[in-house]
Amino acid sequence: MPLVLMWAMAGRAYYLAPAYPMLLAAGIVQLEQWRATLTANRSRLVLNTTWTLPIIGGAISGALMLPLAPINSAWWHVVRQVHDNFVEEIGWEELVASVAEVYTTVPASEQANTAILASNYGEAGALNLYGPAYGLPAPISGVNSYWLRGYGNIEPTTLIVIGYTQEAAQQFFASCAQAGQITNRYGVENEETRNHAAILLCRDPRQPWPRLWQQLRRFG
Repeated sequence: MPLVLMWAMAGRAYYLAPAYPMLLAAGIVQLEQWRATLTANRSRLVLNTTWTLPIIGGAISGALMLPLAPINSAWWHVVRQVHDNFVEEIGWEELVASVAEVYTTVPASEQANTAILASNYGEAGALNLYGPAYGLPAPISGVNSYWLRGYGNIEPTTLIVIGYTQEAAQQFFASCAQAGQITNRYGVENEETRNHAAILLCRDPRQPWPRLWQQLRRFG
């Protein structure tokens, strides 16, 4: 039943990972009971196969699921066809460095009322992790539980906005202009560089912050 529910709800394969060890253990018991009914030669063949297949499967899984492939190698391109996990891990520190460059262009008189608005938890997490080294304020974000942290004690009037297109940001702020670009040293295309690469400098919220914060709330 849990498998059917995960399939119907388009859940990810690893959601049921805690059940796999129990299923494997049960399967091994059945296998050993069946192997005991075979001749010695057939039993040895089954035993060898039982060891060989997991080793081969483990090697293939490791090659695809562990960060072993050099970036942009042929192996890397095979891996990115299977999943995008490693692609999306690239460029976070550079993203924060680019945001910091934009922050230094904000007049000193505005910086006390400047916030960094991130659209997703990856961006917000990177800013939390790397931002202090650049002297950046903690990010704000309307995504998931980040929204519960609020927008700070001071209502921002100037915002560095990442993860939004300019058209989307202008729904919330009267003035928005591109002030930077998200890139990475490897030239790898991922969600940040493909979908919303612009770093925006926005001013003048269109709504009072309590109302605006409600509009910025999202799940993802």
